[in-house]
Amino acid sequence: MNKIVSLIEYFGIELYRPITRLLLSNWEEITERINNYTESDWMMADEIQKTTSTLDRFSIAMLIEVLEGEDTLNQAENAGRRLTDAEMKAIRKHQDEQ
Repeated sequence: MNKIVSLIEYFGIELYRPITRLLLSNWEEITERINNYTESDWMMADEIQKTTSTLDRFSIAMLIEVLEGEDTLNQAENAGRRLTDAEMKAIRKHQDEQ
């Protein structure tokens, strides 16, 4: 959740819904991809981090996966799904705590 909040704070609230929806519905697969990054996979995230010090490299890798990565299995299954009230409450609660 901290990674999502960091991304929202960096990009602003207008990207809140698409980023949050994609990350929550694909969290496990995206995290697994990033955990298996090779040094060459990390090159883009490391390059971006040089000019974006407010985001750590894992958050940048998450954003790369959401925007540029291949579609996950969940994306096809959950196309058009809205965030549940429970998901929205959890995100808002976490934002309020920051």
